[in-house]
Amino acid sequence: MDRVLPVSAELSGAGFKVPLKNEDGDGYVGTIYVGSEEKPVNVLFDTGSDFLAITSDLCSDPKLGKTEEDVPVFNSTSLTYVHSGKDHRKCKSQAYQTKSSSSAKAIPSADDEKLDYGSAKLQGKLFQDSTCIDANRTSCTNFEFLALYQAEGLDDTDGILGLAVHPDKKRRNLNYVWQLKNQGIIDKALVSFSVSGPGSDEESYAQFGGINPDQIVGGVNGLTKMKTMAYRPDWTESVKQWALEGQSLAYAGEECQQVGQEKKFPAIIDTGSSAIGVPDKVFGFLKEKWHDQVPKLNCIDDDNFCQVMEKCDSVEKKLKPV
Repeated sequence: MDRVLPVSAELSGAGFKVPLKNEDGDGYVGTIYVGSEEKPVNVLFDTGSDFLAITSDLCSDPKLGKTEEDVPVFNSTSLTYVHSGKDHRKCKSQAYQTKSSSSAKAIPSADDEKLDYGSAKLQGKLFQDSTCIDANRTSCTNFEFLALYQAEGLDDTDGILGLAVHPDKKRRNLNYVWQLKNQGIIDKALVSFSVSGPGSDEESYAQFGGINPDQIVGGVNGLTKMKTMAYRPDWTESVKQWALEGQSLAYAGEECQQVGQEKKFPAIIDTGSSAIGVPDKVFGFLKEKWHDQVPKLNCIDDDNFCQVMEKCDSVEKKLKPV
């Protein structure tokens, strides 16, 4: 890790801020304004991906995407099979209106895009339209993004604003930060975050084109830099992510990696999630150790998490530090 000295004073307080909310602790959501009608759209500000993807009226097109069939459940009162009650709509919202926006422009030469975020699976078509990222509508640019016709796993948001830069230089116009710089709206292709948890009195925000030195111990001279890599997980089709080089982990002093195994791994920098994740083999090692000390630990119901019906202070005493 190298200290950045000096840091340009131009970054201090430069750019503009976008308020963010983190009501459930799962990610930071802000409002952007899309189309000729400047309709507000709530999107997850995500450093772990590289596309702006928004639910749209294409979700109503029966020729696009696939509606999941309902699996009836047995009702013990009526002794019949009834609708499961699950929401099988292709999209829970249709935030962007391709037909009513007079500035909407479909990109006919572009292929449909499929994005796999692990927890969310999205499909859509490329459109270009006016996109504003501040409530005053002063930071607007014609931008290419995905108008979604299938959106699984977005929960209560209308889409995702990916802030990582696509590794293909020809597709960097799909990065919103670089688009703001190229249009002269910000001087530096930079976005910084001030984040607080749910229920905090402090406001979370993203600052485009600059930093807030008051949020840094030592001000701009307290900044440090770390080398990042362009990482594309093998389970994704088109999502690129920023990552640091993670180091070997140890549990109670014992290395989690076996002899001969890779001890360095990509650690994704992701504002779109709230958990610290570890490689699958490391997780397997930890599960074995945890189960020896907490026999009732359940790591079967969910492949990514372990849980137990015991009080946290009781479990804490049985486990060792990682």
